[in-house]
Amino acid sequence: VTITSDNKARIHNMTDLESIHLPIDIIIHILSYLPTSDRMSARLVSHSWREASLAMKFVDQEALVLGRPRAYNLCRIMEILQHSTRPFYHFVFREVELKKNMPVWDQYGPHMKSLVLLCCDLSEKTLVEILKYCSSLKVLRINACRECLMSGRLLEDENDIKELSETFQNLQELSLGYNRFLSDALFNRLVSICLNLKSLSLMGCQISFHSGLYKKFYPRNRITLPEASNSVLTFLNTLHYLKRQAHKLKHLNFGYTLIDGTALATLSSVEDLKLESLMLQGCYQLTIEGIKGLTQHQTSLKVLDLSFCVRITDASLLCICKNLTKLETLRIKRCRAVTDTGVQYIRLLENLKELDISEDEQLTGDCITHGLYEDYDMEKIVQKRNMQIFSANALHLHEESVECISRSFPNLRVLELSYCFSGVTDKTIQMIFKELVHLQTLKISHCDKVSDVGLTGMGAGNHESVESIQVVYKPEITETRLRISLRSRAEEEIVRDADRKREVMNLCENVSRPLDMKTGFSLIRLKRLRELDLSGCNRITDVSLKHAFAFPELKILNLSQCQQVTHVGLDYLSRNNPAIEDLNLNQCHNISDIGISYLAQRLHRLKRLLIQGCSQLTDHTLDSIKVYCKSLHYLDTRYCRGMTVAGLESLTHLYVDWIKHIDDIVSPENEILPPPAPPLPSLPSLP
Repeated sequence: VTITSDNKARIHNMTDLESIHLPIDIIIHILSYLPTSDRMSARLVSHSWREASLAMKFVDQEALVLGRPRAYNLCRIMEILQHSTRPFYHFVFREVELKKNMPVWDQYGPHMKSLVLLCCDLSEKTLVEILKYCSSLKVLRINACRECLMSGRLLEDENDIKELSETFQNLQELSLGYNRFLSDALFNRLVSICLNLKSLSLMGCQISFHSGLYKKFYPRNRITLPEASNSVLTFLNTLHYLKRQAHKLKHLNFGYTLIDGTALATLSSVEDLKLESLMLQGCYQLTIEGIKGLTQHQTSLKVLDLSFCVRITDASLLCICKNLTKLETLRIKRCRAVTDTGVQYIRLLENLKELDISEDEQLTGDCITHGLYEDYDMEKIVQKRNMQIFSANALHLHEESVECISRSFPNLRVLELSYCFSGVTDKTIQMIFKELVHLQTLKISHCDKVSDVGLTGMGAGNHESVESIQVVYKPEITETRLRISLRSRAEEEIVRDADRKREVMNLCENVSRPLDMKTGFSLIRLKRLRELDLSGCNRITDVSLKHAFAFPELKILNLSQCQQVTHVGLDYLSRNNPAIEDLNLNQCHNISDIGISYLAQRLHRLKRLLIQGCSQLTDHTLDSIKVYCKSLHYLDTRYCRGMTVAGLESLTHLYVDWIKHIDDIVSPENEILPPPAPPLPSLPSLP
């Protein structure tokens, strides 16, 4: 949760609510049923509700994020915090310059439970002084902060180490990710002040795993040298610490490092090391030897992330699924060597709650129907009720596989099927609405076969054969009908879409007609939906927004590139979905100033609005935002050619992104393509 200086309490005229005096315990009990963002809005009801929202168990779930795009206003925020009477326990500083004389350290430091520093500018002395204030710290993350590590003098004073080691008795998590200047000496000093660590992250650090380089800096080949190197971070030095701390460590993150099979096997065999989670995403050098060592020794693992590890094969999955029977989370996203054969072993993991097989190029729909299930039979399918999160983005799924997912995982909370062009259709989306009523997140981005028929259920009957609406014309023989059409295929499709939209609208609005076999299941059936991604589903129109969108808890909605959406649909969207906080309308070319005016006036909790490339919008949109959007703190108006620079600069109360080019956002930063997948070995059949 992000709290900014612009989230000022709105004063309401209290009528009936002022006369109702509920006991504070009752209000706390009511608030306990609400998610964090809802509680933050509920605290504006009255003073008693505000006091109830400041209960320890609620405040402990909120984090104060300070930094970009608010870095320029940091002094003002510090002044507000200095006069604040409410407690804050979790702080995140992003891309800001920190100083030891900031009042926040003296006021909140002794009670601070977590401190996250991301790309911050501070000296080594400043960091030490800040840490001395934080006597109750449980989580410390110093990620990509190069200034405090560049000199190599951090914690060189033994008195500082002694004082902080006594201060950090409660510290359980340390993250030093993406620090290119981290060395053996700095690492040893930092972990020496954290005596009770349970979680360590070296994600993205330049760790040397080559024994030859280690010998260069340590000629005597001894780990216990009195002076560790200030120039290099070696795996052997890290391993020495892991051996000392093995009896306490439960969580490790070596993601995006050069860890190989030999190093992983060595790490896994450390005596007394019983890991519960291991993050190895983006480790291109990882091989089957390391996986064998891992599965042999770390049998207590519950979370394993191997995303982007291109050398992971079916043989690796066989080792994992046979030995790591306690796994609850398995992520093998973009493991390009995994095939349908390997996925069949996953059904051995009976405790699995989260599975990510996205972007595995060789997987097909059979990995679901004949992989996760031995004998696919829609009538005799065995439900896996433990599964709560399932991601299968960009796979070559067919309709049967999506239906199998819907029937097999009845308790799913998160389902991601983006870019499954053939599998997600009006027919299968109906099956999702029917079976997965507990969904809180649904992502079907760029599944362009989904239309109003599927989302509204009108014309998509709940029988076995669900077909798209066929527009039937009356056989009027006229001179016009005898002419040959000169439209292109694209123009014909546009005409058919318009006719289909008209037919669905007639079905939805013909309420006097009794329900028949043409009535299916609507998106509204997913009552608990909080996040919905329909970006790129260009066959969705205002009909769906009018008849299929009514969610009291919907927070995040992505309708980018849904080019048939107009101000009419936004009118109904803003009326029936009051809790929306993040709305993406990028490249919706048919929305107008009127549509944005509806959103601005009715979505009082809107915090992020993206309208990039909406060519019909003008400065009238900015006027509506300026007057009504009191909670908004991010606005993307790039390529809105109807807006003027003067209008954009007048929005001084929020961060407006209108300068950067789209290439800076879309293209990954310095992405290095992974090496090709290794050849596939022959594997035994599943026992």
